[in-house]
Amino acid sequence: MNRRDLFRLPFLQAATPLEPVHRRPLPAPGSEPGVLVSEPGAVPPSMTVMAYGPHEITEAPVDDLGLLRNMRGKWPVVWVNVNGVAHAPTLQAIGDIFGLHRLALEDLGDVRQRAKVEAYGEDHLFVLVRMARLAPELDLEQVGVFLGRDFVVTFQERPGDVLDPLRQRIRASRGRVRQNGPDYLAYSVIDTIVDHYFPVAEAYADRLDALEDEIVDRPSRDVMTRLHAVKRELMSLRRAVWPMRDALNHIVREPGPFVTEQSVVYFRDTADHCFQVLDLVETYRDLGSSLTDLYLSNVSNRMNEIMKVLTVFAAIFIPLGFITGVYGMDVEHPRRAWWWDLPFVFTLMGVTALLLLAWFARKGWLDKEG
Repeated sequence: MNRRDLFRLPFLQAATPLEPVHRRPLPAPGSEPGVLVSEPGAVPPSMTVMAYGPHEITEAPVDDLGLLRNMRGKWPVVWVNVNGVAHAPTLQAIGDIFGLHRLALEDLGDVRQRAKVEAYGEDHLFVLVRMARLAPELDLEQVGVFLGRDFVVTFQERPGDVLDPLRQRIRASRGRVRQNGPDYLAYSVIDTIVDHYFPVAEAYADRLDALEDEIVDRPSRDVMTRLHAVKRELMSLRRAVWPMRDALNHIVREPGPFVTEQSVVYFRDTADHCFQVLDLVETYRDLGSSLTDLYLSNVSNRMNEIMKVLTVFAAIFIPLGFITGVYGMDVEHPRRAWWWDLPFVFTLMGVTALLLLAWFARKGWLDKEG
Protein backbone atom coordinates (compact mmCIF):
# COMPACT_ATOMS: atom_id res chain seq x y z
CA MET A 1 0.00 0.00 0.00
CA ASN A 2 1.48 3.33 -1.05
CA ARG A 3 0.98 6.66 0.66
CA ARG A 4 -1.76 7.70 -1.73
CA ASP A 5 -3.78 4.58 -0.97
CA LEU A 6 -3.27 5.07 2.76
CA PHE A 7 -5.19 8.33 2.76
CA ARG A 8 -8.13 6.62 1.06
CA LEU A 9 -8.82 4.54 4.15
CA PRO A 10 -12.25 5.43 5.59
CA PHE A 11 -11.03 6.28 9.09
CA LEU A 12 -8.49 8.77 7.71
CA GLN A 13 -11.10 10.62 5.69
CA ALA A 14 -13.38 13.38 6.95
CA ALA A 15 -16.14 12.21 9.25
CA THR A 16 -18.72 14.12 7.22
CA PRO A 17 -18.53 15.78 3.80
CA LEU A 18 -16.99 19.20 4.11
CA GLU A 19 -19.56 21.92 3.77
CA PRO A 20 -18.75 25.00 1.70
CA VAL A 21 -17.30 27.80 3.79
CA HIS A 22 -19.83 30.55 4.38
CA ARG A 23 -18.23 33.78 3.25
CA ARG A 24 -19.61 37.23 3.95
CA PRO A 25 -19.68 39.66 1.04
CA LEU A 26 -16.48 41.68 1.07
CA PRO A 27 -15.90 45.25 -0.09
CA ALA A 28 -14.59 45.61 -3.60
CA PRO A 29 -10.78 45.70 -3.93
CA GLY A 30 -9.52 49.22 -3.43
CA SER A 31 -12.50 50.31 -1.34
CA GLU A 32 -12.06 52.69 1.55
CA PRO A 33 -11.11 50.93 4.81
CA GLY A 34 -14.01 50.35 7.17
CA VAL A 35 -16.68 49.85 4.51
CA LEU A 36 -19.53 47.70 5.86
CA VAL A 37 -21.35 45.31 3.53
CA SER A 38 -24.62 43.55 4.37
CA GLU A 39 -25.41 39.97 3.52
CA PRO A 40 -28.11 39.56 0.86
CA GLY A 41 -31.48 39.44 2.55
CA ALA A 42 -30.11 40.42 5.96
CA VAL A 43 -32.63 41.80 8.46
CA PRO A 44 -31.94 44.00 11.52
CA PRO A 45 -30.68 41.86 14.41
CA SER A 46 -32.40 41.47 17.75
CA MET A 47 -30.89 43.51 20.58
CA THR A 48 -31.21 43.79 24.33
CA VAL A 49 -29.91 46.42 26.74
CA MET A 50 -29.13 46.08 30.42
CA ALA A 51 -28.23 49.26 32.31
CA TYR A 52 -27.34 49.12 35.97
CA GLY A 53 -25.68 50.71 38.94
CA PRO A 54 -25.02 49.50 42.48
CA HIS A 55 -28.69 49.99 43.50
CA GLU A 56 -30.72 50.08 40.28
CA ILE A 57 -31.07 48.05 37.11
CA THR A 58 -33.19 48.17 33.98
CA GLU A 59 -33.41 45.67 31.16
CA ALA A 60 -35.36 45.79 27.90
CA PRO A 61 -35.31 44.67 24.28
CA VAL A 62 -34.17 47.36 21.88
CA ASP A 63 -36.72 48.11 19.17
CA ASP A 64 -35.65 51.72 18.69
CA LEU A 65 -32.01 52.78 18.73
CA GLY A 66 -33.11 56.05 20.29
CA LEU A 67 -33.42 54.13 23.56
CA LEU A 68 -29.66 53.57 23.54
CA ARG A 69 -28.97 57.26 22.93
CA ASN A 70 -31.13 58.19 25.90
CA MET A 71 -29.35 55.73 28.19
CA ARG A 72 -25.85 56.99 27.43
CA GLY A 73 -24.56 59.01 30.36
CA LYS A 74 -27.53 58.23 32.65
CA TRP A 75 -26.32 54.88 33.98
CA PRO A 76 -22.92 53.85 35.33
CA VAL A 77 -22.83 50.82 33.01
CA VAL A 78 -24.81 50.14 29.83
CA TRP A 79 -24.55 46.67 28.31
CA VAL A 80 -25.93 46.24 24.80
CA ASN A 81 -26.03 42.75 23.29
CA VAL A 82 -26.55 42.44 19.52
CA ASN A 83 -27.53 39.06 18.06
CA GLY A 84 -26.33 39.32 14.49
CA VAL A 85 -23.62 41.00 12.43
CA ALA A 86 -25.03 40.65 8.91
CA HIS A 87 -27.02 43.93 8.75
CA ALA A 88 -24.57 46.72 7.99
CA PRO A 89 -26.92 49.71 8.65
CA THR A 90 -27.59 48.48 12.20
CA LEU A 91 -23.88 48.02 12.87
CA GLN A 92 -23.20 51.50 11.56
CA ALA A 93 -25.99 53.05 13.67
CA ILE A 94 -24.74 51.37 16.86
CA GLY A 95 -21.22 52.43 15.98
CA ASP A 96 -22.36 56.05 15.66
CA ILE A 97 -24.13 55.96 19.05
CA PHE A 98 -21.13 54.58 20.96
CA GLY A 99 -18.34 55.97 18.77
CA LEU A 100 -17.09 52.57 17.64
CA HIS A 101 -14.27 52.53 15.12
CA ARG A 102 -15.26 51.56 11.59
CA LEU A 103 -12.32 49.16 11.24
CA ALA A 104 -13.51 47.26 14.31
CA LEU A 105 -17.04 47.13 12.90
CA GLU A 106 -15.63 45.81 9.64
CA ASP A 107 -13.85 43.02 11.56
CA LEU A 108 -17.18 41.95 13.03
CA GLY A 109 -18.43 41.09 9.56
CA ASP A 110 -15.67 38.53 9.00
CA VAL A 111 -16.60 35.73 11.40
CA ARG A 112 -13.35 33.85 10.69
CA GLN A 113 -11.21 36.31 12.62
CA ARG A 114 -8.70 35.11 15.19
CA ALA A 115 -9.19 36.22 18.77
CA LYS A 116 -7.45 39.55 19.30
CA VAL A 117 -7.35 42.82 21.24
CA GLU A 118 -7.17 46.26 19.64
CA ALA A 119 -7.14 49.60 21.44
CA TYR A 120 -8.59 52.62 19.63
CA GLY A 121 -7.02 55.49 21.53
CA GLU A 122 -9.20 57.06 24.17
CA ASP A 123 -12.43 55.84 22.54
CA HIS A 124 -12.76 52.16 23.35
CA LEU A 125 -11.10 48.75 23.55
CA PHE A 126 -12.09 46.04 21.07
CA VAL A 127 -11.79 42.33 21.97
CA LEU A 128 -12.64 39.38 19.70
CA VAL A 129 -13.13 35.96 21.30
CA ARG A 130 -14.73 32.68 20.28
CA MET A 131 -17.57 31.04 22.19
CA ALA A 132 -17.72 27.21 22.23
CA ARG A 133 -20.84 25.07 22.55
CA LEU A 134 -21.84 21.49 21.71
CA ALA A 135 -25.05 21.24 19.70
CA PRO A 136 -24.22 18.27 19.54
CA GLU A 137 -21.26 18.95 17.23
CA LEU A 138 -18.77 21.65 18.15
CA ASP A 139 -20.10 25.14 17.47
CA LEU A 140 -17.57 27.98 17.60
CA GLU A 141 -19.16 31.42 17.43
CA GLN A 142 -17.34 34.72 17.18
CA VAL A 143 -18.15 37.31 19.84
CA GLY A 144 -16.99 40.91 19.64
CA VAL A 145 -16.72 42.94 22.86
CA PHE A 146 -16.42 46.74 22.85
CA LEU A 147 -15.36 48.31 26.15
CA GLY A 148 -15.78 52.04 26.69
CA ARG A 149 -15.91 54.49 29.58
CA ASP A 150 -19.47 53.64 30.54
CA PHE A 151 -20.58 50.89 28.16
CA VAL A 152 -19.99 47.36 26.95
CA VAL A 153 -21.36 46.35 23.55
CA THR A 154 -21.25 42.66 22.57
CA PHE A 155 -21.90 41.37 19.07
CA GLN A 156 -22.78 37.73 18.43
CA GLU A 157 -23.32 35.92 15.16
CA ARG A 158 -26.80 34.67 16.14
CA PRO A 159 -29.16 34.49 19.13
CA GLY A 160 -28.30 32.17 21.99
CA ASP A 161 -25.18 32.22 24.14
CA VAL A 162 -23.63 31.01 27.40
CA LEU A 163 -24.03 34.33 29.23
CA ASP A 164 -27.33 33.66 31.03
CA PRO A 165 -25.59 32.86 34.37
CA LEU A 166 -23.91 36.28 34.17
CA ARG A 167 -27.22 37.99 33.46
CA GLN A 168 -28.78 36.26 36.46
CA ARG A 169 -25.94 37.46 38.69
CA ILE A 170 -26.48 41.03 37.52
CA ARG A 171 -30.25 40.88 38.03
CA ALA A 172 -29.87 39.39 41.53
CA SER A 173 -26.94 41.67 42.39
CA ARG A 174 -24.77 38.69 43.27
CA GLY A 175 -21.03 39.02 43.18
CA ARG A 176 -19.14 42.17 42.27
CA VAL A 177 -20.55 43.05 38.86
CA ARG A 178 -23.03 45.69 40.02
CA GLN A 179 -20.43 47.33 42.29
CA ASN A 180 -17.80 47.71 39.54
CA GLY A 181 -17.47 49.47 36.23
CA PRO A 182 -17.75 48.34 32.61
CA ASP A 183 -14.24 46.84 32.61
CA TYR A 184 -15.36 44.28 35.19
CA LEU A 185 -18.42 43.52 33.07
CA ALA A 186 -16.22 42.98 30.02
CA TYR A 187 -14.03 40.67 32.10
CA SER A 188 -17.13 38.79 33.31
CA VAL A 189 -18.36 38.29 29.73
CA ILE A 190 -15.00 36.97 28.53
CA ASP A 191 -14.46 34.86 31.65
CA THR A 192 -17.89 33.22 31.27
CA ILE A 193 -17.10 32.39 27.64
CA VAL A 194 -13.70 30.94 28.55
CA ASP A 195 -15.02 28.94 31.51
CA HIS A 196 -17.61 27.31 29.25
CA TYR A 197 -14.73 25.62 27.43
CA PHE A 198 -14.22 23.35 30.44
CA PRO A 199 -17.52 21.43 30.17
CA VAL A 200 -17.03 21.28 26.41
CA ALA A 201 -13.56 19.76 26.87
CA GLU A 202 -14.86 17.33 29.49
CA ALA A 203 -17.57 16.22 27.06
CA TYR A 204 -14.80 15.21 24.66
CA ALA A 205 -13.17 13.25 27.47
CA ASP A 206 -16.39 11.27 27.88
CA ARG A 207 -16.56 10.67 24.12
CA LEU A 208 -12.98 9.41 24.06
CA ASP A 209 -13.65 7.05 26.97
CA ALA A 210 -16.64 5.59 25.14
CA LEU A 211 -14.62 5.26 21.93
CA GLU A 212 -11.83 3.51 23.84
CA ASP A 213 -14.29 0.90 25.13
CA GLU A 214 -15.59 0.31 21.61
CA ILE A 215 -12.10 0.03 20.17
CA VAL A 216 -11.13 -2.58 22.76
CA ASP A 217 -14.35 -4.61 22.52
CA ARG A 218 -15.45 -4.29 18.90
CA PRO A 219 -13.14 -2.19 16.69
CA SER A 220 -14.71 -1.06 13.45
CA ARG A 221 -14.27 1.54 10.75
CA ASP A 222 -17.25 3.49 12.13
CA VAL A 223 -15.46 3.87 15.47
CA MET A 224 -12.40 5.26 13.75
CA THR A 225 -14.54 7.65 11.70
CA ARG A 226 -16.04 9.07 14.91
CA LEU A 227 -12.62 9.21 16.56
CA HIS A 228 -11.26 11.17 13.63
CA ALA A 229 -14.19 13.61 13.94
CA VAL A 230 -13.40 14.13 17.65
CA LYS A 231 -9.74 14.79 16.84
CA ARG A 232 -10.70 17.37 14.23
CA GLU A 233 -12.99 19.17 16.69
CA LEU A 234 -10.27 19.15 19.34
CA MET A 235 -7.97 20.78 16.81
CA SER A 236 -10.62 23.46 16.21
CA LEU A 237 -10.84 24.02 19.96
CA ARG A 238 -7.09 24.47 20.15
CA ARG A 239 -7.12 26.99 17.29
CA ALA A 240 -9.85 28.94 19.11
CA VAL A 241 -8.26 29.00 22.57
CA TRP A 242 -4.63 29.65 21.63
CA PRO A 243 -5.10 33.22 20.27
CA MET A 244 -7.51 34.04 23.14
CA ARG A 245 -4.72 33.29 25.58
CA ASP A 246 -2.42 35.70 23.73
CA ALA A 247 -5.15 38.37 23.58
CA LEU A 248 -5.81 38.19 27.32
CA ASN A 249 -2.11 38.32 28.07
CA HIS A 250 -1.96 41.49 25.98
CA ILE A 251 -4.65 43.08 28.18
CA VAL A 252 -2.71 42.05 31.29
CA ARG A 253 0.53 43.56 29.97
CA GLU A 254 -1.01 46.71 28.46
CA PRO A 255 -4.38 47.34 30.12
CA GLY A 256 -4.76 50.85 28.72
CA PRO A 257 -7.14 53.51 30.02
CA PHE A 258 -10.27 51.30 30.06
CA VAL A 259 -9.09 48.49 32.36
CA THR A 260 -8.44 49.42 35.98
CA GLU A 261 -5.65 47.92 38.02
CA GLN A 262 -8.19 45.98 40.08
CA SER A 263 -9.62 44.33 36.96
CA VAL A 264 -6.20 43.37 35.57
CA VAL A 265 -5.95 40.70 38.27
CA TYR A 266 -9.20 39.13 37.04
CA PHE A 267 -8.10 39.21 33.40
CA ARG A 268 -4.91 37.43 34.48
CA ASP A 269 -7.03 34.74 36.08
CA THR A 270 -9.00 34.29 32.86
CA ALA A 271 -5.76 34.00 30.91
CA ASP A 272 -4.73 31.26 33.33
CA HIS A 273 -8.02 29.49 32.58
CA CYS A 274 -7.06 29.57 28.89
CA PHE A 275 -3.82 27.80 29.76
CA GLN A 276 -5.78 25.15 31.64
CA VAL A 277 -8.15 24.63 28.72
CA LEU A 278 -5.19 24.31 26.37
CA ASP A 279 -3.63 21.68 28.64
CA LEU A 280 -6.89 19.71 28.61
CA VAL A 281 -7.24 19.95 24.85
CA GLU A 282 -3.63 18.86 24.29
CA THR A 283 -4.12 15.93 26.68
CA TYR A 284 -7.26 14.79 24.87
CA ARG A 285 -5.58 15.18 21.48
CA ASP A 286 -2.75 12.94 22.67
CA LEU A 287 -5.35 10.48 23.94
CA GLY A 288 -7.02 10.51 20.53
CA SER A 289 -3.71 9.71 18.86
CA SER A 290 -3.15 6.91 21.37
CA LEU A 291 -6.59 5.50 20.57
CA THR A 292 -5.68 5.48 16.88
CA ASP A 293 -2.59 3.42 17.71
CA LEU A 294 -4.73 1.19 19.93
CA TYR A 295 -7.17 0.59 17.08
CA LEU A 296 -4.40 -0.35 14.66
CA SER A 297 -2.80 -2.60 17.27
CA ASN A 298 -6.12 -4.26 18.10
CA VAL A 299 -6.92 -4.86 14.44
CA SER A 300 -3.43 -6.33 13.97
CA ASN A 301 -3.93 -8.62 16.96
CA ARG A 302 -7.29 -9.80 15.64
CA MET A 303 -5.67 -10.51 12.30
CA ASN A 304 -2.95 -12.48 14.05
CA GLU A 305 -5.62 -14.51 15.88
CA ILE A 306 -7.32 -15.30 12.59
CA MET A 307 -4.03 -16.28 10.97
CA LYS A 308 -3.21 -18.50 13.95
CA VAL A 309 -6.52 -20.36 13.66
CA LEU A 310 -6.03 -20.83 9.93
CA THR A 311 -2.48 -22.03 10.51
CA VAL A 312 -3.66 -24.60 13.08
CA PHE A 313 -6.25 -25.95 10.65
CA ALA A 314 -3.67 -26.09 7.87
CA ALA A 315 -1.19 -27.88 10.14
CA ILE A 316 -3.84 -30.47 11.03
CA PHE A 317 -4.84 -31.16 7.44
CA ILE A 318 -1.27 -31.54 6.15
CA PRO A 319 -0.73 -35.03 7.68
CA LEU A 320 -4.32 -35.96 6.92
CA GLY A 321 -3.74 -35.09 3.29
CA PHE A 322 -0.58 -37.16 3.34
CA ILE A 323 -2.44 -40.21 4.70
CA THR A 324 -5.25 -39.94 2.17
CA GLY A 325 -2.72 -39.42 -0.60
CA VAL A 326 -0.81 -42.57 0.30
CA TYR A 327 -4.03 -44.55 0.74
CA GLY A 328 -5.33 -43.51 -2.63
CA MET A 329 -2.15 -44.17 -4.68
CA ASP A 330 -2.77 -46.18 -7.82
CA VAL A 331 -0.27 -49.03 -7.14
CA GLU A 332 -0.53 -52.79 -6.73
CA HIS A 333 -1.44 -53.66 -3.15
CA PRO A 334 -3.83 -56.08 -1.48
CA ARG A 335 -6.11 -53.42 -0.04
CA ARG A 336 -9.17 -54.96 -1.66
CA ALA A 337 -8.54 -58.07 0.41
CA TRP A 338 -8.60 -56.04 3.67
CA TRP A 339 -12.09 -55.43 4.93
CA TRP A 340 -10.77 -53.21 7.69
CA ASP A 341 -8.56 -50.91 5.58
CA LEU A 342 -11.06 -48.08 5.26
CA PRO A 343 -11.96 -47.97 8.99
CA PHE A 344 -8.26 -48.18 9.78
CA VAL A 345 -7.44 -45.14 7.61
CA PHE A 346 -10.25 -43.04 9.10
CA THR A 347 -9.20 -44.06 12.61
CA LEU A 348 -5.59 -43.17 11.83
CA MET A 349 -6.64 -39.75 10.50
CA GLY A 350 -8.78 -39.05 13.59
CA VAL A 351 -6.05 -40.12 16.00
CA THR A 352 -3.53 -37.98 14.12
CA ALA A 353 -5.79 -34.90 14.30
CA LEU A 354 -6.42 -35.43 18.02
CA LEU A 355 -2.70 -35.89 18.74
CA LEU A 356 -1.91 -32.67 16.85
CA LEU A 357 -4.60 -30.76 18.74
CA ALA A 358 -3.30 -32.09 22.05
CA TRP A 359 0.23 -31.08 21.11
CA PHE A 360 -0.87 -27.59 20.07
CA ALA A 361 -2.79 -27.21 23.33
CA ARG A 362 0.23 -28.32 25.36
CA LYS A 363 2.35 -25.73 23.57
CA GLY A 364 -0.26 -23.08 24.36
CA TRP A 365 -0.88 -22.29 20.71
CA LEU A 366 -4.65 -22.66 21.08
CA ASP A 367 -4.89 -20.11 23.89
CA LYS A 368 -6.33 -16.74 22.95
CA GLU A 369 -3.33 -14.95 24.42
CA GLY A 370 -0.88 -17.49 23.00
